[in-house]
Amino acid sequence: MLTIQTHTAEFTGTNYEIGYQLGKLTAAIPPLRAAHTAGMENFGPKQAEEAAKLFDRWCPGLTDELRGFADALAVKPEGVFFYGMTYLLPRCSHIALLPGLTAERKPLLARNYEFSHEAEDFCLTKTSVTGKYTHMGTSVLHFGRDDGFNEHGLAITISSCGFPVGALPTMRAPKLKGLQFWAVIRALLENCKDVSESLEYLEGMPIAYNLNMILMDKAGNAALFETLDGLSAVKRIGPDPAEQMLYVTNHPVLPELKSMEPQVMAHSARRYDYIQEQLAGRDRITKEQLKKMLLAKYPDGLCCHYFEEFFGTTKSMVISPADGRIDLCWGGRAENGWHIYDITQHLENQTKAIQINMEKALPETYAWQPLC
Repeated sequence: MLTIQTHTAEFTGTNYEIGYQLGKLTAAIPPLRAAHTAGMENFGPKQAEEAAKLFDRWCPGLTDELRGFADALAVKPEGVFFYGMTYLLPRCSHIALLPGLTAERKPLLARNYEFSHEAEDFCLTKTSVTGKYTHMGTSVLHFGRDDGFNEHGLAITISSCGFPVGALPTMRAPKLKGLQFWAVIRALLENCKDVSESLEYLEGMPIAYNLNMILMDKAGNAALFETLDGLSAVKRIGPDPAEQMLYVTNHPVLPELKSMEPQVMAHSARRYDYIQEQLAGRDRITKEQLKKMLLAKYPDGLCCHYFEEFFGTTKSMVISPADGRIDLCWGGRAENGWHIYDITQHLENQTKAIQINMEKALPETYAWQPLC
């Protein structure tokens, strides 16, 4: 058992002002300052300039926020770790249910996020940038978001599609210059109201990460947007009562991309099958049923405690975009509690301790098998 500090925080102002606030908070914690200003090997002013141009096109305001952060810490922008990690290891499961399948007849988006406890912010943040949509979600390297929803009822979650892509040597090398998923999600939440606007915004966006992204809006529309080595495919669902659910783990499921990735890890296939077994043919599905699934232990559920193997459930959540609320449980343990946050309410800056279980996975968990 290990104790972890979780955080909630709210930021308002211009991008530069928010970045400066983050910088001052980071400066007060020496280990955090060191981690966020370590820079990346072979990432200098030229690469930072290229990244800034990409951010300005697709994530407007992000370079100002990074500049404010760097100014507060008295470092050069290219020395901020976020730059090198975003200009281009989660696993995860997520489920989108439209009103026809839920007990409340409202859309619900449920997800687990698996990663290392040492590479997780453990921070839920509400962000209101001047001139952009207010959004609430969990942060990545302060500036990115790996899930969330906004004031207009757009909600987004992601998982890796195939082996994770990134700047680190242990990850799959990107096939193109582009954005990491956490920049993509934040850009959508700050600039789009619904699924249709999000898909339009994504057109032409260079995404270097291979992702399974589920988009949902409060009107009851949802889409799976899937990318693999620079190619993308989309499946949309809506009013048709025959299709009221989308779900995905860590392998491609859309026909256009499945042939590009002939193998899947056993844990991804098992979690995918579990979701189908639990929900196929069901009606009047409740939040409590989804929460039980999210915290049920793998291989008979979706929750994992293999944190040292980058496969520990750092957070579980159920988002109700129509209600503007998120139910959040940290660390994959019911004992840590489910906490409800409302986007219309002030988010108190708080720190709370949780505990996580440290376990080892069986070797067959990571075995490769054919993708049928």
